[in-house]
Amino acid sequence: MYGSNHQIPQQRLPLSRKNKKWREQCVEAFIDISRFGISERKSFLKSLYDYYNGVIDETDYKHVLKPYGKRRENFPSKLKNYPIIKPIIDLLAGEKSKRPINFTVTVKNGDAISKKEEEKKKKVMGAMLKIFAQELEGSDKTDTGLPQKVAEQFEMSYVDRRAVQGQNALNYIMQNEEIYDKFQKAFFHYLVAGEVYSHKGVRRSEPFYDVINPLDVDYDKDPDLEFVEDGDWAMVRRFSHASTIVDHYGDYLTDEQILELENPRHSSVDTYLLYRSEASGGDPNISRNRTIEVVTVYWKSRKRIGFMTYMDPMTGMEEEMEVVEGFRMPPELKATGAKVRYEWVNEVWEGTRVDGRFYINVNPIPNQRTSLDNPSLCKLPINGRRYSDINSENISLVALGIPYQLNYNIFKYRMELALARSKDIIAQFDINMIPKKWDLDKFMYYVEGTGIAWVDYNKEGVQLSPQHQSVLDMSIKTIGQYIQLLESIFSEWERISGVNRQRQGMVGPYEGKASSQQAIMQSSHITEDLFRKFNRFEQREMQGLLDYSKEAWVNGKKATYVLPDNQIDMFDLEAEDHMESEYGIFVSDAGRDLEKLDQAKQLSQSMIQNGMKTSEVLDLFDTENFPGIKAKIRAAEKARQELEQKQQEVQNQQKQQEMQLKQQAMQQEQLEKDKDRQVQIETALINAEAQDTTGKLNLDLEKMMKEHEVKQRELAIKEKELDRKNDAQ
Repeated sequence: MYGSNHQIPQQRLPLSRKNKKWREQCVEAFIDISRFGISERKSFLKSLYDYYNGVIDETDYKHVLKPYGKRRENFPSKLKNYPIIKPIIDLLAGEKSKRPINFTVTVKNGDAISKKEEEKKKKVMGAMLKIFAQELEGSDKTDTGLPQKVAEQFEMSYVDRRAVQGQNALNYIMQNEEIYDKFQKAFFHYLVAGEVYSHKGVRRSEPFYDVINPLDVDYDKDPDLEFVEDGDWAMVRRFSHASTIVDHYGDYLTDEQILELENPRHSSVDTYLLYRSEASGGDPNISRNRTIEVVTVYWKSRKRIGFMTYMDPMTGMEEEMEVVEGFRMPPELKATGAKVRYEWVNEVWEGTRVDGRFYINVNPIPNQRTSLDNPSLCKLPINGRRYSDINSENISLVALGIPYQLNYNIFKYRMELALARSKDIIAQFDINMIPKKWDLDKFMYYVEGTGIAWVDYNKEGVQLSPQHQSVLDMSIKTIGQYIQLLESIFSEWERISGVNRQRQGMVGPYEGKASSQQAIMQSSHITEDLFRKFNRFEQREMQGLLDYSKEAWVNGKKATYVLPDNQIDMFDLEAEDHMESEYGIFVSDAGRDLEKLDQAKQLSQSMIQNGMKTSEVLDLFDTENFPGIKAKIRAAEKARQELEQKQQEVQNQQKQQEMQLKQQAMQQEQLEKDKDRQVQIETALINAEAQDTTGKLNLDLEKMMKEHEVKQRELAIKEKELDRKNDAQ
């Protein structure tokens, strides 16, 4: 075991010089600079959870219980906890569980814009070719505005195929790893301790995610560091039984080391008693159930990588490829002018110390989370953040409430004492008036129990005198003052926490709906920063999980997951696209989304009145995020528009058919009339020839012929007018 006050060894070394001694010194040095040796920090963090759970630490009340250095026994009151912190924490945790996590995966690759423009160009060209084909066919229904419509629709609906893959991948991880429940657990730590930490990576070819107890984590305290994963180092310390350690680290331990862990008498270092005592707070002499310290350190070291530039003989273009440290260029490549340049980049290492003396698995982590554009930009597998530690010690919401909880308990205790001391109005008697053979306790029993004081006036030496009797008012007049003080403490704690009575559902009898809503809104403004900061942590976590999925699914991934509406979705992830994608995650404001969600659901009645189906409205209530509601409303509107369009087309067809039938009937009627007229003319001609009529008959016949010509012209005009109307329709 190395001594204390270690300096961190030089990290800018080639791998060949990072020997066993260097690796153990690194682990020991980072443990040495951590704050695990400072018991006050761990004690304070643990006390925060005790305050939440209502555990009383009498040292906080020694000025009350021992005002003169000695505790008074047999007081008629006992100090108890009256929780005012826990309800506030539980309410905020409950609100967090109802806030949706709406995330969208995007692609940040440099070619994302060019790919989009290429797809858009294909869609527009397809629309133009369609118009060209219609013109060749002589169609009179050519839509010249189709390319513009296609371009606008493309801009509204385009999603990069790689982004869709990333979205499906993250949906699967969130469900498979129960991330939503783990985020809720992390938020509880965030409220109580003001700190939240996690561990993520790849395990058995799958991304994994664990929430870590704040008591077990320490990390680089750079004042400008917001997230732990961006720091230089972090570590996790736990206490485990020997059997658990052997199960987990057995492949890295020798038989002798395992024997020493399982049998403490064989150990040459007597540190396990200290570890047992600190871990459990119990009896250090219980060796059969002893726990052993296990510390895992993660830190950023430096490694040397090379980039070889060479001419591709097939294309004649200059290419570049990464080579490992110590790469020796073949002579044939060197002859072509190939060169190698070296750079120092960051690399995350890990190492575990068991029982303060065994160093195991001190190596670079197998799954490095780096950027495609910058290999030196790597992240630690441990992430986390604090609530409020800018240029100061961190403080949590529970820590803010401790003074109010202490004062509340103290005044409750004093009020209980005051109530116990209250004897109402009693009579005073000379002690000599106590009957014979009675003691003081029996006398006071009758005074307090029955309100009657039995006296013996015949007692020897007792003389009745008015001075022997008087009235004493022992009723307490300060109970109302205690109640006011308690109310004041509670109100002040509500103001500090940002959770007022209206937000807790305690509305006064004379408060209107508008004033209550205003109070709730003002309250939410105070706590919104708390949710916003944790929202940023969730965004980082989802980004990390998606990055690690590229390391886990190097051969692609096929899986199914359940959507929020209980529908099963399947995704088939292409390994090459996934590996080469630089993902970005956008998380919307959950608070605003929740308000919009409630407002949208409140409009359900008007939606039904405007033609939306009841089943579609009911489907909205199963949606947990505002984008989902928007999508469903748009889908319903689109379906309704399509239905209305089809109905209008059917109506137009019916009208057209009715017009055609009417026109045919008119034409048929006119034809019949023309036929009748023609018969009349032919009959007249026959009669004229047969009767050899005079010129008058000829005149009548000529008149009839002229009338027939006029009717024929009028009929032709009407037919043209009817055709024009039909064309217009």
